[in-house]
Amino acid sequence: MSNIKPKIYKETGIHIPSSIIIEVSALCNMSCLGCALHGPEGFVNRPLGNMKKEIWEPVIREIGSWDKKVSLVTHGGGEPLMNPDLRDIISLAKSFSNIEAGFLTNGMLLDESWAEFVINIGLDWIAFSIDGVTPETHDKIRRKSDFVKVEKNVEMLLALKKKKQSQIPKVKLNMVAYDTIMDQKDAFVEKWINKVDEVMVSHYRNPPENKRWPDVPANKKPCYRLWSQTIVAWDGRLGLCCEDFNIDYSLGRIRADASLLVLWNGPEFSNIRILHQKGQFEDHPMCKICDSWAEDYARKIFFHGKQYRMVKTPSQTIYSK
Repeated sequence: MSNIKPKIYKETGIHIPSSIIIEVSALCNMSCLGCALHGPEGFVNRPLGNMKKEIWEPVIREIGSWDKKVSLVTHGGGEPLMNPDLRDIISLAKSFSNIEAGFLTNGMLLDESWAEFVINIGLDWIAFSIDGVTPETHDKIRRKSDFVKVEKNVEMLLALKKKKQSQIPKVKLNMVAYDTIMDQKDAFVEKWINKVDEVMVSHYRNPPENKRWPDVPANKKPCYRLWSQTIVAWDGRLGLCCEDFNIDYSLGRIRADASLLVLWNGPEFSNIRILHQKGQFEDHPMCKICDSWAEDYARKIFFHGKQYRMVKTPSQTIYSK
């Protein structure tokens, strides 16, 4: 287990996450079929809302004070552009040199004003969800979406980047691998691989009954997320990790209980890490049915001739030039 602990922990005894998700909004303007929060079969029953300044500001300032590079993801269970504070949130994050920031969006609200902003502020990356290559299938899966509008918004951002001669934000596209559109996967990759920085095809599953990924090694190992990632829900509660959709295993509330770092190094989180170090995965109700631990252990890299590079993990395949 010594190799999973970051250098800073070995030197100070304090864990500092390298990836933090702040759920700036749990609200959404869509109702996608497979969504755990807003879909017709969604199982999340926690209250939903927008993260307020009294939560996001101290969290970002705390992260900015760390002597460590941190990836800050400003999305969660909802659409980040639903939060009217998002520009202020991103502006504050990008004021700290150690923070790399980006978010996933459904693309419906990203107009030219937003495109100008994310380029000018220096957002590191932005990802769009587009399911397939036809409006018929996309709009059926991503209910309340408009395939033509989303593609137009992506193209507009790409054109503006080119006009401004900007390398950032890196633009990524994500397609969820529903059975009904898997026959469109190759066409999706070919359509976008020469236009954007990354094309992602993500495996579909429907937790909480099924948190399993395909192609996972039989020999389960301690989950790297426990030493690298944390999530702050819109209401300030610290979730166990990105798999804790319903925040069933909250480790406390930011500000009301303690700072992010204090909670992340607290006894509850430490006890879960110890379970993993001992191989007692079955002793935690979420970890025993989760395969996220395998993301790094089962990572494979392929090359499709001279056309593109493929990084395959249990949860997704990432294509890039």
